[in-house]
Amino acid sequence: MSFATQPLDKDTIIDTLLQHQLFKMPDGRQLYEATEVELQKLFYSELGDPYTN
Repeated sequence: MSFATQPLDKDTIIDTLLQHQLFKMPDGRQLYEATEVELQKLFYSELGDPYTN
């Protein structure tokens, strides 16, 4: 069975990171200041890939 996955948008990533008590980027910037790519990297490094767990 195959599932179509959509990339996470910036708002969804930020909401999920906040729910996991991550409030800033590792370099100290606020989450909203980061690019979507930077947020995705943080998301996957901290929480793993939700589609492989």
